[in-house]
Amino acid sequence: MNKEQLREYYRRFCRWQEEGPRYVNRHPDTVQHCHNCGTEFTDNFCPRCGQRAGVGRVGWNAIRENIALLWGMDSRSLSYTLFQLVTRPGYLVRDYISGHRQVSFPPVKMLVIVGLFAVIFQTVFHIEGEKVLPIKFGIPAIDNAVKWFNDNKSWGELFYSSFCILPTWAMFRFGPRYPRHTLPEGFFLQVFLSVQGILWEFLNCFCGGISSYIEFIYTIITYRQLFGYSWWGTIWRYVVTVIVTLLMFVTFMIPFLVLSKDINVEADDIPKAILMGSVIIAVMLLLSALILFIPYCISLRKYKKTQRKNAESAA
Repeated sequence: MNKEQLREYYRRFCRWQEEGPRYVNRHPDTVQHCHNCGTEFTDNFCPRCGQRAGVGRVGWNAIRENIALLWGMDSRSLSYTLFQLVTRPGYLVRDYISGHRQVSFPPVKMLVIVGLFAVIFQTVFHIEGEKVLPIKFGIPAIDNAVKWFNDNKSWGELFYSSFCILPTWAMFRFGPRYPRHTLPEGFFLQVFLSVQGILWEFLNCFCGGISSYIEFIYTIITYRQLFGYSWWGTIWRYVVTVIVTLLMFVTFMIPFLVLSKDINVEADDIPKAILMGSVIIAVMLLLSALILFIPYCISLRKYKKTQRKNAESAA
């Protein structure tokens, strides 16, 4: 196999990644009779009640389908979505948030199922997985909360990733491939990335310790495929996103640190502690806003410049 053949395979793979979901009518010429509402149609689903074509009396196939539906192996297959999340992560997220819901397994449900499977797998094989929040504050009340998030990986991943929603919106809102990114879309992006994070933990069983590097690489790939920036443009924007996320997380924890009953503070010093905590929170929020504001303006200026060029080309 020479270099030209390898390039051709790579180009085919890239074209396959960029292809959107395709709808396949499995009953184009057959008139179906809906056993639920009595409507006749020639499609995969009844246009009146939504029941799938070919559904009739209950048989062995119905038992198999119901069990498969419970574990996400129905028409919106969990295994198919996980395969897409590994091979074309950014394009899968783009398809879902742009309106192609039926081609993907529900992401929040997928996060819970994958997180549950990860916990069962680690329990059965006595594997110590990576912690979502590998932090100890030395305060029992806060450390117990952190322990709960580490023990409940699916919700812990989503909680930690939720701090990325606002920085991601500010840094990638004017992406060339997917402009006008919104906060609700950012929520589902973080859900998909949380599922990725849980998946890469399984690599620790075989490769040990490299899951963090692979997770970082795949996150960059996901952001690049979704928003369309260059490799360098994606990397520096993501680094800024991580820095602001850490600042926001620390800011979130400051009130619990200040007001925690586990810290011995004299009654006369409580107002001073609250004031000091408020000042620190204000400084952290202002610093986060400043860090986000400058790259936001850079992205907005570049976006407007691109829009002007496109308008001039069209004219």
